[in-house]
Amino acid sequence: MLKGYNSCIVKTGPLAAIDIGTNTFRLLIANVRFNPLKNTFSIREIFSDRIITRLGEGLESDGLLKKQAITGGLAALRKFSDSIDRHRVYKTSAVATSALREAKNSDDFIGKAKGLTGLDIKIISGEEEARLTASGMLTDIAAPETALMTDIGGGSTELIFARRGKPVIVKSIDLGVVYLAGKYMRHDPPLKEDLTAMDRCVSLRLGKSMKPYLKLITHDSKPGTVFIGTAGTITTLAAVMKKLDRFEHKKVHRTRLTLEKVKSIFSAISGITSVERAKFLPFGPERLDIIVPGTLILLKLMEISGFREIIVSDYGLREGILIELHKELSGTDERESFKTPD
Repeated sequence: MLKGYNSCIVKTGPLAAIDIGTNTFRLLIANVRFNPLKNTFSIREIFSDRIITRLGEGLESDGLLKKQAITGGLAALRKFSDSIDRHRVYKTSAVATSALREAKNSDDFIGKAKGLTGLDIKIISGEEEARLTASGMLTDIAAPETALMTDIGGGSTELIFARRGKPVIVKSIDLGVVYLAGKYMRHDPPLKEDLTAMDRCVSLRLGKSMKPYLKLITHDSKPGTVFIGTAGTITTLAAVMKKLDRFEHKKVHRTRLTLEKVKSIFSAISGITSVERAKFLPFGPERLDIIVPGTLILLKLMEISGFREIIVSDYGLREGILIELHKELSGTDERESFKTPD
């Protein structure tokens, strides 16, 4: 049984998690239960929503959230707040990641959000984001002996090495798809020299950041390390591989993407116009620019770490937030110990 956990089910109403990301805001309302016999959590979704706000767009220029992004972000939170009220949520946890971590005017946004919706937004560190993401990703995936897990986000990329589901080493890399798109996807189609420069940037940052992980990853032993990924880029690639004309969780979750397929998709989408790229993404027009850098990050992660495939998880930070909130309400706040590499 999880240390400190009472075997009784904590009885509350629905819980809500809000993930305030650099590119996308996500809401999940669900009932959370802990199974003491299996030492696992289950999450039964009641309602979910996601709105692309591009909150962090242009942030790298002066460190400030732009007026249009703030307006869009507040509108998204107002919509989420209405949904939370409608579903009679017992308690909500709203967390912010890379964009609000970095923005000089994040307090202004948080204050306006509080006044408009009553939500108390908590900015979490990159390492905390990675820990919560790891917890959520393994919600209904059997924890392998060892796993490398990644969340490719709008403002950062999280890397977690876990042993039997427990985070051992985590890192939040300052490398996100919104930043890369703003710097290297300014032309349509992108220039070859910009794609080459983006490749150098991604390779350099990941090469340095992954050194501690490479010492822990095993490919030859049985069982070897498993690679698991979540967030918009990876789930979108899985949908593209399956030729879906709309996103379907059941057809995407736990899909396996091969290195060859990721290479093939990147080759197909990187040198064409956004109009041509839309043929690959009929359900996600707002991702037509960021899918290119996102795919490149995944491709480089797989090449550097030597993985031939990745298991796609459609769960992540939101589910981790809900599990953490359930622990708090049960009187338990168990946190795994892990190392943060320099």
